Amino acid sequence: MSAGIARQRPSPNTFFHALYAVLVLTLLSFPAWSAASQTVSVGIVADSKPYSNMEGRVPAGFSIDVLREVAHNAGLTLEFRAGTWPEIFGAFLRGDIDVIDGISYHEERATNIQFTEPYHIRQTYVMHDPANPLADVSSPEALATARIGVVGDIYYRDSLVNAGIELNTYDSVPNLVRALAFGWVDGIIGPGLTLEYYANEAGFRFLDIVGPAPLGELAREDLRLGVLKGNDELFKVINDGLKAVPEDRITELFERWQEYGGASIAESRGFSLSDAHQRYISEIGPVRVGFMRDYAPFSFQDSGTLQGLTIDVVNRVSDLTGVHIVPVVGQWSELYPMFLAGDIDVMTNMSKTAERLKYTRFTRPYHIIPNVAFTLDEDLKFSAPEDLEGLKVAIGSGIYYESTFREQLGDNVFSFTSQRAMFQALAEGSVDVTLAALPNGNYWVRELGVAGVTIAGEIELGGVSGEDLRFGVRPALEPLASLMDAALAAISPTEMRTIEDRWLGASGSRRPRSTDGPLTFTDAENAWLDERNRQLTLCVDPDWLPLEALNENNQHIGIAADTFALFSQRSGIAFKPLPVNSWADSVEAARKRQCDLFSMAMETPERLSYMSFTEPYILIPTVLLGRVEAPFINTLNDMGNQPIGIVEEYAFLELLKTTHPDLNLVQVLNEKEGLRMVQERELAGYVGTLSTASHNMQELGLADLKVLGRVPADWILRVGTRNDEPELLSIMQKLVASLTDEERKAIEQQWAGIRLEQTVDYTLVFQLVIAAIVTLGLLFYWNRKLNRLNRELAAANERLAYLSVTDDLTQIGNRSYFDQEFSKSFHWCQRHQAGFAVAMVDADHFKTINDTYGHAAGDKCLVALADTMRDHFRRDTDRLTRFGGEEFVIFTSFSDRDELISRLESFREALAEQTSTCNDQQIRFTVSIGLATGTPRKDTSPAEFLRLADKALYIAKQNGRNRLEALTIEDSD
Repeated sequence: MSAGIARQRPSPNTFFHALYAVLVLTLLSFPAWSAASQTVSVGIVADSKPYSNMEGRVPAGFSIDVLREVAHNAGLTLEFRAGTWPEIFGAFLRGDIDVIDGISYHEERATNIQFTEPYHIRQTYVMHDPANPLADVSSPEALATARIGVVGDIYYRDSLVNAGIELNTYDSVPNLVRALAFGWVDGIIGPGLTLEYYANEAGFRFLDIVGPAPLGELAREDLRLGVLKGNDELFKVINDGLKAVPEDRITELFERWQEYGGASIAESRGFSLSDAHQRYISEIGPVRVGFMRDYAPFSFQDSGTLQGLTIDVVNRVSDLTGVHIVPVVGQWSELYPMFLAGDIDVMTNMSKTAERLKYTRFTRPYHIIPNVAFTLDEDLKFSAPEDLEGLKVAIGSGIYYESTFREQLGDNVFSFTSQRAMFQALAEGSVDVTLAALPNGNYWVRELGVAGVTIAGEIELGGVSGEDLRFGVRPALEPLASLMDAALAAISPTEMRTIEDRWLGASGSRRPRSTDGPLTFTDAENAWLDERNRQLTLCVDPDWLPLEALNENNQHIGIAADTFALFSQRSGIAFKPLPVNSWADSVEAARKRQCDLFSMAMETPERLSYMSFTEPYILIPTVLLGRVEAPFINTLNDMGNQPIGIVEEYAFLELLKTTHPDLNLVQVLNEKEGLRMVQERELAGYVGTLSTASHNMQELGLADLKVLGRVPADWILRVGTRNDEPELLSIMQKLVASLTDEERKAIEQQWAGIRLEQTVDYTLVFQLVIAAIVTLGLLFYWNRKLNRLNRELAAANERLAYLSVTDDLTQIGNRSYFDQEFSKSFHWCQRHQAGFAVAMVDADHFKTINDTYGHAAGDKCLVALADTMRDHFRRDTDRLTRFGGEEFVIFTSFSDRDELISRLESFREALAEQTSTCNDQQIRFTVSIGLATGTPRKDTSPAEFLRLADKALYIAKQNGRNRLEALTIEDSD
């Protein structure tokens, strides 16, 4: 662009020529460069990525690399001077700079400037969004009906305007690219490499070059080095130095910046673990990693398979480090509390913030994505939260910018745990604006077919645009964060680009599997199959419906069986199940090489010693089942030492022994046995999959069981192959990859309900038809009734759980809630070295209110107090309780003590200004507040904070009431 700017200057301008002559005369008065100095000043454009730019104080870019090659060949030292093109060109003409970079040959310039041969020809291209394509870019007239963007005052602007194109101008290439990504223009024109570079850097990989710009000769810029005439010695040195750079070296440098953002394509990407690292990985065992299930295209669940850019990156990190990954799939609102509680070891798609640094160790970013405002109002323009005043705004629950928008917009911000739901709300008009990451939003707009969506602007907070996606590791596993960071650094540019292109290409989502043509095996694979007469033996779980089972004739049935039937049809392989009595028998048979395959199994470190595994083909949540009267749990640690059943040899037995060594795990023969033992109170709970447990509970009629909580890991089921036959893994991987989404969905839907196996005696069919109809009718009626009772029971359970911890009058937490949550909140702050605060709130002279106006009026005042408290303390970590009578307790974590005190003062002042009405009586009252704050030490107890808050409350009462007194835990020492 720098070279092109000079082209726009009109040659007949008399004033320009006069000024130019003065400059030339001036520069001729300066002495020529002398070879004795060996230092050469070079003018470069400061912001022309990837050709030249300043990274801090260090210049970088393709042109900079070329200049360094020239300097090396010529034995020179370069001193870079950066600025805009007009700045450096003017300095060059004045003689303040010895050499100018990126200049194009022009006859007028040649009278005073000596030019090298071009080291690069820069082509100008048109870029578009394939989702809104430009059909024809072959001529300026073809672009006349489109909205075209260019950088302001670009040298070919007049050519486009003269062709009748109405241009939208932007001040820089990054803003030009953003305008296209946000749909503000239909196409943009600029240097192809620069457009692609900024699109990739900003995460807009779905944008694509559609063709050369229809500008004739103006579409090609020749980049050269220039030296003023009269400085022949320097020009010879520079020219010879450039000629000495091999052409293939310049090509390599160009490819480095074009394809890899400057990373060397020849650099070593070796990665090896030290003995200490290997011991550490073996000691920590499987690592639970949290993935959002609807954060497409980064992580999402489709047809039972977890996939996306983040999953590919995690798998590559796992390959490099040997860390065994156990996925935990859910919404952010589910996963984040589990991470904070230590039930998840690593969170994906996590942005680094100052608050999160207190309890998270972050890796480097593996991707940067812009966050934007989606809307159906094409006139809406957004640049700051206040631009959305009065509008209903949808936002992802727990997203890092939620608090900023909530503080500005208040109750007009609506939190959603599901990205799909956010965009459905936008389509239905329930909200006016949806804030989301651009690739995620584009995915759901296409997936849901929402018409008329535009982008109002980009979210930029604190001068930072874009969301950094990182891995967050809990502090107890801090060495793991550095290991993952090193692995990320070792992923080659080619690998990362391949991953990004797969998920962030033109489609913006997962590319469909190709089903064109027959499945083909290599000659070696076919030979291996022929040696075995194309027959393979399966090890299966004999009692795990609807996933799989063996019927009374040892025939394979269930989702896995139907999947393998498809494999058989398209490969000609016969899959024969091995008759067994239990899953443990199948595992033992696989160890002894008595079968070739696991039809459906999880990968574990122990199993990898004798089996290899394909990519997953189904994902299922893991739950803890218990009796209906049992309380719900937050974590598995809430079960204490109570016995929990799990099927012997299940993958989760190995996992839970590592992650929860204190659990009292009891091995059972199969799931039905485990559920019966729970019903009979021999076990307090049973760990299983949601789908199989639901099936078996219905089959056995166990209406008195319920889900107590979620186990922080999911069943990621794959095909396992004996690892002494590598051809087998390749064969089965091809078959798994051949499954289409439609096939997966059809199989799962077929087994969604209870499937009854029947042996029909056709000689009796007419005699039994009436009885069958009656029986099925009764079964249908009973199942309907049972399902309704189960729903009512679940609702009653939830209601009872809520009532047991809720104060009847004020509807905030009661004393039981305080006893349940106070120590949890304290220990969380203690574990993460976060600030902990306890505020005791007491209504002033409350006995006088009861005595004067009656207890009904007093109750009304207490409700008003609780409502006002709730209005001022709405954060996720705020806990509100009625401690007894007119005394309330607030406890929470905090990072800013002054901000917390400000909120308490606002609450106190708001309450003092309120008037409660009862029986036409106007009642006003105040509260006194005692606050205790501090960071809990290892030797600190929760009771110390409560005692200190009570002391502060006493001081507030002594000092005249209607006030706040604050003490720190250090005051109690």
